[in-house]
Amino acid sequence: MRKKILIDTDIGSDVDDAIAITLALKSPELEVVGITTVYG
Repeated sequence: MRKKILIDTDIGSDVDDAIAITLALKSPELEVVGITTVYG
């Protein structure tokens, strides 16, 4: 059973958040049910 997660990120000019999102979306152990973004 895949673990459902919600990603809340302040994605900006750094690539670390984008890499984390990509890894989560490709993971067979995780189900990304949503992604929210904030300024910061």
